[in-house]
Amino acid sequence: MSNGSISVAPEELRSAAAAADAISQDLQQPIATAKRDIEAAGTALKSWPIGPEMERVAHDWGMALDELSKRIGGGDPKSAASRLRRTADGHEYNEELTAQSFRAR
Repeated sequence: MSNGSISVAPEELRSAAAAADAISQDLQQPIATAKRDIEAAGTALKSWPIGPEMERVAHDWGMALDELSKRIGGGDPKSAASRLRRTADGHEYNEELTAQSFRAR
């Protein structure tokens, strides 16, 4: 922002969306490993008093990690990447409408 103006570069928004998609993709393996490890711990401790709690934690953490990945990138309409792409599209659309209104005069 300079002199009170806002400059939006759709290509930068799309680059940020691609980065979010890459981060989400990069998280897939570590998330799968973490879920597998915590589930294994829950199974190993099943007969112990802490076992049921460990299984609940494994379930909750698994869901939270999956949700984290979805919120960052991918095709989910609510993901940061999807919102960045929609913002870029909306900005280009508004720019085109503004340009058309000036050409029509």
